[in-house]
Amino acid sequence: MSTTEQLTAIVERVREATKSLSGDEFRLREIAFEKLLEHELSNGGSSNGAATVSTAEPQGEAESPDSSYSTPEMRADAVARYFKIGSEEARDIFDLTAEAPTLDLPSRKIESSKAAAVRQIALLICGARTALGLETGTAHIREAADNYDKADPNFMTYLTNFDKIAVRGKKSSPNRLVRMRVIGAEEAQEVARKLVSNGG
Repeated sequence: MSTTEQLTAIVERVREATKSLSGDEFRLREIAFEKLLEHELSNGGSSNGAATVSTAEPQGEAESPDSSYSTPEMRADAVARYFKIGSEEARDIFDLTAEAPTLDLPSRKIESSKAAAVRQIALLICGARTALGLETGTAHIREAADNYDKADPNFMTYLTNFDKIAVRGKKSSPNRLVRMRVIGAEEAQEVARKLVSNGG
């Protein structure tokens, strides 16, 4: 697999990445740590584009285990657990037929104001992708907002001023990394519960 030093470095990186989740939401930190660790290990621990997998791997070493959610049912279960709703309810909010989730709500369920809609969409998209161990970029949120005609020139301002998420990367980047904060995860669960309790 990897050398002891590489494994130690991976664990340290994941620990650092999840440090901000300490405190009130310990279970969420556990889940985030587990997902990030799986992601790092499945990518051979490369964090900066440089391959860190040793070329001196023991002969006969098996491939890394596939940790993806390979069926729509598995994806629905994972998303449902994250949002604390039922699997069928998760399918009412998202199209989970492909590996990456897409928002599948009727337009009437999306907030009418563009700022509120972008933030609602951000919580749902980021939450679903987090549940499936996928990174979220601003491009994923913009695509969903475009589908509901909610993206306008203030799109990035709506995201960067939203205290429930953290937007990383340079201002000039077309696809900045988006991370859910602990309070964002709680808010996302609340948004999802409201959506499924309002008559489907």
